[in-house]
Parts: sequence; C-alpha cells; structure tokens
Amino acid sequence: MPKQINLADKIEKSLPSELLILIREAVAVAADKKLRLYLVGGIVRDLQLEHNNFDLDLVVEGDAIGLAKEFVQKAGGKLTPHPMFNTAKITLGKWGIDFAMARTETYDKPGALPAVTPGTLKTDLLRRDFTINAMAVSLNPDNYGELIDLYHGLDDLRNRIIRVLHEKSFIDDATRIWRAIRYGQRLGFRIEPDTLRFLNRDVQFLRTVGGYRLRHELELVLKEQEPENVLVRSEDMGALKELNPGLKGDDWLVSKFQTAREDGKATPNYYLGLLTYRLTAEELAQLTKYLRFSPEQIRIIHEVREFV
Repeated sequence: MPKQINLADKIEKSLPSELLILIREAVAVAADKKLRLYLVGGIVRDLQLEHNNFDLDLVVEGDAIGLAKEFVQKAGGKLTPHPMFNTAKITLGKWGIDFAMARTETYDKPGALPAVTPGTLKTDLLRRDFTINAMAVSLNPDNYGELIDLYHGLDDLRNRIIRVLHEKSFIDDATRIWRAIRYGQRLGFRIEPDTLRFLNRDVQFLRTVGGYRLRHELELVLKEQEPENVLVRSEDMGALKELNPGLKGDDWLVSKFQTAREDGKATPNYYLGLLTYRLTAEELAQLTKYLRFSPEQIRIIHEVREFV
C-alpha cells in the first residue's frame, strides 16, 4: 500500500497568512455542522508543483450554500450564491473562496450544461477535466492535509502528463480541449496518447459549446505569460479554426505578441486585437457576434486594427 501523503506543511508554507485564517474559519464552521470539507482543483496540483495559486476551491459533502452563509456570518465578506449548482462565491477583500457541493454531473447532449445531483467526493473528483486536477486535500480535523488521489493524478503530475478521466470527456464539455492545450503549454506537460486521440477525434464538438463559454476560455489563454504558444498549438490541433477559420497561430502572431511585451502593451485585450487583426471585416463581425465580445474588447480590437 503506497505511503499516505500529507500536504499540511505545504499549505502552511505556501499560502498567505490571510488565506490560512480563512481556511481555519471554514474548517471550524464545517466541523460545527458536521460536514466533510476538502480543498480541490488547481490549488492542490500547484501546491505539489510549488507554484503560487491562491484560488481556494472548497468542496463540501452537503449544503455548500448553507455553509458559505454561516462562514460569511462569522468571517464577513460578500456572498454570491448559485442555487442551480449549490455553489457560492465569497469575496473578502482581494481574496476569493468558492464553496461547492460534492456532486455528480450528467450531460443530456454534447456541450450542454450538466445536470447536477448531490454526490460524494469520489463522484465530484470524477467529473473533473484531468487527473492532475482531480486530487483533493482533506481539511477535516481527523486527517487534515491528507492527499486524496483516487484517479492517479499524482502519478500523472510526476510524469508531466495531461490525461482525461474518461473517453467522453471532450464530447461532454469541449472547452476541456482548450484547457488541455493551455495546461500543456503552461506546465510543459505532454498530452497522454489516448487523450490526444480523443482530442483529435472530438475537436469538432467545440461547435456545440456556447460562444460566451469559448470566449471565457480564450480570455484565460490571453492571460497566460506567453499566450502565443497556446495559440500556435491550438492551430496545430484544429481548435483555433473552430472559433473562426481566419484566425492564425503562426510566426507573425508570435512576433507581434513578443513585440507587445517588449513595448509594454501586453494586456489580454491587446493580444485579442492582434489575434483578430488579420480577419476580414466580415470575419470579425462573425467572431464578435459568436463570442459576444464586450464593448471594451471591441474598442481595443478596433484601435489595434487602426494603429498596428
């Protein structure tokens, strides 16, 4: 039996004192309500990679909104509940905490938002995008800090691999294609062969996803340190053309993004202007309507087209 890994020391050393105080408050509230509480998602991955990540995603086996309300009563903050999924976002100064009910998700059709039912930590981790994001850390007093790795995410983390949890992952939610490419480029990980085969087979399912969700994924790409690497790779894998056939991830784009950083212009919206610069007016209008660009994004896109 493998040795149990405990990340309590990493939590204490890696997170700012303000976040540690918030975690302790959440643990106390959950214990009072006799609810099991876990730290999940990207922060668990990044704790082990020793990368900074201060996004607190907490999963509770029970009423997440009720827990979040009690947390706010004791610790303060602004509460934004999402009853459809039994999740809540709490904002406290510059910090944010997400509380979510452990759940099971099913998809009526490709690209649809999932139908949610209460579940266990096991089912909640199974619904995640990749094994490296499907680990949890117990925040419960009886085993605080214990790593829970039901789907061999730690092995994939050590082997620098991006792997989906099941064959229909990209069909259920094709935005995972963009995330696979983005994580691969950011972390220097390779996409596992079966996962790559599923991605190539299912890239067409990006058409089933609402434009606003694809815009969100594109915005996350453009916030990366070197987003051109993701865009070049996304063209190679057929994802970029699914947004619009006129978009290119090539040497021209790489050069323009690098120059933007050298000139101090490297913002996500400026990058967006460069990405869309070579579209025809008709192509740009189609993409703007499809992705529902904000007025600010549209303004900067047109500024870049005028001055670059």
